Amino acid sequence: MDAHTWPPLLYKGEVAGEDFNLNNRQDGLFEGYLVIKHILTVPSSALAGDNFHISNTCNALIHDMMSVKAEHIAYAAVQARSSISSPDKWSENHGPFSYHKFFYRIVDAIRNPPDKAWATAILQHYNFRLHAAARLISYL
Repeated sequence: MDAHTWPPLLYKGEVAGEDFNLNNRQDGLFEGYLVIKHILTVPSSALAGDNFHISNTCNALIHDMMSVKAEHIAYAAVQARSSISSPDKWSENHGPFSYHKFFYRIVDAIRNPPDKAWATAILQHYNFRLHAAARLISYL
């Protein structure tokens, strides 16, 4: 697999990629739970499934993120992809997979999509979850 292939972990579903739609490759893209949780929680909680607990250690809030942008989603995707790989140390490449190309391909897919409504919906999806997490933490 190289950076030109969207890995299953980027797609929504209880099991990474299970909701992949060959006829509509954008459906569920960038909604994988590992990617979302790398933004909204600490990476160590990313494997907790849908029963994760948002706490005051939420990555987005620690870094005072007010909104999620394409770069945030790309960064989270790189972290998620790296976390399920087995490199001994960080490197720009993992075999034929280039994290650099992967990052910029995601940014480009969101900033310059064939379907602008899709890109808007992805960013709204993340921002809704970010603001919901902020409201929840303010009550804790």
